[in-house]
Amino acid sequence: MVCLLSWAFTDKSASVVTMSQLAFGLAFAVNHPHFLSSYGLLYSDFKENIFKRPRYLWAGVIVPVVLGAFLLYSFIDGHPDLLGHSLNLMFFLVGWHYVKQVFGCVIVTSARRKVFYGMWERRVILFNLFSLWALSWINGQAGGVNFTFYGINYPALGLTRDLIPYAYALVGLSTFAVLGLHVRKFIEQGVKPSPGGIAALGSLYVWYLPTFSHPAFAYLIPFFHSMQYLALVWSFKTNQVNDKTKSLEGREQRSAWVWSFLGFMGTMTVLGAMSFEFVPKFLDSQHWIQNPALGTSPVLAGMLMFINIHHYFIDNTIWRSNNEQVKKYLFANPAEGHGAKAATHKAA
Repeated sequence: MVCLLSWAFTDKSASVVTMSQLAFGLAFAVNHPHFLSSYGLLYSDFKENIFKRPRYLWAGVIVPVVLGAFLLYSFIDGHPDLLGHSLNLMFFLVGWHYVKQVFGCVIVTSARRKVFYGMWERRVILFNLFSLWALSWINGQAGGVNFTFYGINYPALGLTRDLIPYAYALVGLSTFAVLGLHVRKFIEQGVKPSPGGIAALGSLYVWYLPTFSHPAFAYLIPFFHSMQYLALVWSFKTNQVNDKTKSLEGREQRSAWVWSFLGFMGTMTVLGAMSFEFVPKFLDSQHWIQNPALGTSPVLAGMLMFINIHHYFIDNTIWRSNNEQVKKYLFANPAEGHGAKAATHKAA
């Protein structure tokens, strides 16, 4: 990963094609499983909540039905303008999603070290993360830029570039505010930030800022995001499976652990490859949708849009402290063994 960062910063000759090919290869092992893991958690681990809690019903039933119907109508009836709005929405939500994940990682990794943040401290951290996202979003949407997504041409929002200096100012001021709150926390309480929390907080800077130097670096942002996401899934599933197999011993325990933990990860990898590559590309090869305005791979584009947008709603639902399994298994430190006491602070 360090080599990739160094390359992105220093090798200005690295082409967009090269970076996209690298990102494509990494997607099979990391990006695709990260998306399908959210589906596995919602529709398997947390399925009992879908028809008991409104938030889960919204994310698990209503959103996919409405979103799927909208995308089907847009592709079948031929509405590239509607797809353009959907793509702008998708890339808007992806930044919001990144911020929420980074913030959740800050809270979780800090709580494991018994470092907790008050309400106003959380708001300062969130403001800093959102300001960085806003800077990236405004920079990409400013001016009369046009984008292409698998052959679907759509315009940017055309925001004025006069907003960019203000966005930089907000990032700078909020960064100093975050540093200040940690200095105050140390002086008043003798509490140092956890290394994991600092690493999580700095990750958004590592993802976004290099794109201003080398735009092709943007192809690697989903990889870094997915790596961070899978670390949470790995920790959650490790604690969960350990707890469920603690009454077993010897070979029986090891077998149950392998099937439960590695089985989940392997299934998500296979389903990810099927959902993002093999199935949509096969359907596109049948040429059922032949409108040039709808892109070169309309089924693949539609699947990417559907899974991405739905994924944001799923994650905004499942990674919350009112989810009893999240409280029990995510906040618990794997090193503490079975039944570690869960923190009660909200993760997302």
